[in-house]
Amino acid sequence: MFSNILIVEDDPTYLHLWKRIGKDLGVSNIVGVAKPEKAMELLKSKSFDLLISDVVMPSMNGYELAKRARERDPAISVLLTTGYTTDLSRFDLKGLKCHLLHKPYHNLANVSLFLQRLINDEDVFAGMDEDS
Repeated sequence: MFSNILIVEDDPTYLHLWKRIGKDLGVSNIVGVAKPEKAMELLKSKSFDLLISDVVMPSMNGYELAKRARERDPAISVLLTTGYTTDLSRFDLKGLKCHLLHKPYHNLANVSLFLQRLINDEDVFAGMDEDS
């Protein structure tokens, strides 16, 4: 069970949504920031079980942030989110194991179930179809 989640999201609506879902699932420590640089500062001083990050941000993309987070802590789980159809070939994803969710979320119950399963280290896709 994850007890420490770091959320990096420059859209305040999605930042609040992720914090709310985590709180509803009983996560004891959720830290949300809008800038990847602040996330890097936090990752240097604290340990997190899960990083949830937007992909497209002004100063550093979510893939780069995830890679840097993994360099500091190889055990951290990563969930990336994006509102764009992204050509993944432009990113160096070699060795980066993560989940990717596309915005907007049409079924918040499934997003919550996905996060709950991720937190509990369960099969996140059990019983869900590709469009869930």
